[in-house]
Amino acid sequence: MIDVQDRIEVASDRLDALLQLFREEYMPAAAGRGLHFSGSLVSPPVRLRRSPLTLWLRWQVADAGAWWAMRAQSGVPQVAAFWAKVDALCVSRERVYLADAAAAELPQPVDASAYAVATCGFRETAQLRLRENIDDTRRSAFETRLREAAAALPGLQAAALSPNYAPEYAAGHYTWDLLYPDRDSADNARESAAWKQAISAALAEHCVACHALALQTLGAGVRSSDLVNGIKRTAYFRLLPDTATDSAQRFERDLLEMTEQIPEILNWRLSRTVALPWNTADCAPWTYVWEQEYASLDDLLGPYMAHPHHWAHIDRWFDPESGAQAVDVNLSHAFCHLQDSIIGREAVKPAV
Repeated sequence: MIDVQDRIEVASDRLDALLQLFREEYMPAAAGRGLHFSGSLVSPPVRLRRSPLTLWLRWQVADAGAWWAMRAQSGVPQVAAFWAKVDALCVSRERVYLADAAAAELPQPVDASAYAVATCGFRETAQLRLRENIDDTRRSAFETRLREAAAALPGLQAAALSPNYAPEYAAGHYTWDLLYPDRDSADNARESAAWKQAISAALAEHCVACHALALQTLGAGVRSSDLVNGIKRTAYFRLLPDTATDSAQRFERDLLEMTEQIPEILNWRLSRTVALPWNTADCAPWTYVWEQEYASLDDLLGPYMAHPHHWAHIDRWFDPESGAQAVDVNLSHAFCHLQDSIIGREAVKPAV
């Protein structure tokens, strides 16, 4: 059982309205999502004229699987609208997840500094979203055209095109990575006949959107440079408008700490992004790309998703119910087959 606690500071003359709001507009729907109310406490137990009270609301959810099921239903406008009403009544709020300190064996971080690397070259990554009328035959032809044309690009050092396993969670049906020695090489490649006559035509014919980004590394690491036949996860995030710089930096540090908590993340790279000239996505700009490489799909869907560092710590940045949200709930979660490690290919061990 996972315990959930909301800590809300509220003026005493607004406490009753806040409790009524939870009873009428939150508790029934929350129970339907698997979040069950278990009690409330207030401190101090007296009405104050000049200072806020602290209200604790306690909830329970069955386990990590039920927690993710609950979270999958919370990133919707109705839930955000409810918490906007709460914010209008309260001074501050925070949601945290609790364990019995005496009974729980808390996961321990492992020092991953020995695996830290710098990255060389200039990498582009893209999510390619297909048009609705693309059948399997046309998909196969599209893949062949892109791979053959990429092989002819001047200066290209490596390329990887792979269909996403669950495109409904991603910005595209394909993940496409291109590695060049530098930005000038990438610019020159886009001026080549291979790009203009083959790649541009294939993308225009088959894709409704290309989320194409250049990567600026914030942190990277390699545990397995020779990883083959693994899984690559590519996540796109965007910060909410007006997110403070210190909040963004704490978010970045928390993401990179995942590699110390979850050793199944074999290789990783967190990057800031710049939209490329061939980006055709009409959504708000993406802020980050968070890439991870795994030995198997089970490692991604198992230890990565179930680890409490992920759901009890990292997810607060994404959760409109947490009181600490800094990242848009509209994100891209793509995962695909990895023939060999592109992060390992671009890695450079820092000088000691």
